[in-house]
Amino acid sequence: MEEYHKSSGLDGKFNPLDELQIDVKDFVISAVKNQAIIIDTRRADHYADAAIPGSINIGLNGTFTSCLTAVIPNLNQPILLVCDDGTAIDVLMKLSRAGFNNCIGVLLGGFNTWLDSGRPITKTSRIVNDEFLKIIKEQDTVLIDVRHKRDYQLNHIKGAKHLSLHELNTEAKAMDKEARYILYCVNGYRSMIAASILKGHNVIDVRDLIGGINALKDPKAA
Repeated sequence: MEEYHKSSGLDGKFNPLDELQIDVKDFVISAVKNQAIIIDTRRADHYADAAIPGSINIGLNGTFTSCLTAVIPNLNQPILLVCDDGTAIDVLMKLSRAGFNNCIGVLLGGFNTWLDSGRPITKTSRIVNDEFLKIIKEQDTVLIDVRHKRDYQLNHIKGAKHLSLHELNTEAKAMDKEARYILYCVNGYRSMIAASILKGHNVIDVRDLIGGINALKDPKAA
């Protein structure tokens, strides 16, 4: 097997995968001991169905690197990974090339091993366009647009507040934990990242628009 070793440069090198893979028990211990951030790189729909509480969903199927750096500005932050089968090397390569060289573990067997262990899981509510257009008109609903600022400035749904992924960790601390938050982006990728961040800050009612603003039949109707 080709070996990859840790490097402080942007050369895409990291420790051998078999040295990074750890079982569920050690994964939990490492998360607590190192105050690690758990990054779940599965698709948004899979993450929504079931995920590790407190983990952040940054799917490998989207703009992984740019979203990762927006969410985690500290390149030395300890990171634990949850990956689909056969994708861990690709994820580790992307981490290293972005300057993140403190991945301290990859969950052996992926999320299924967490499920099999019987440990707690979290689910994220997702809504389709018709439900979205109805619910955002209700009281106590906070609509958050997590697209790029320039897209928000060009056009956004009436009443929506803009928050970047970078701002969410700070803003979430002051959010009303009992309010209902509806999140949208362009296609549903960034909004699931945002939803996972808010849930990690104990925001109870968080809902993500499936397919993002592209899925709305008539965004102006909102």
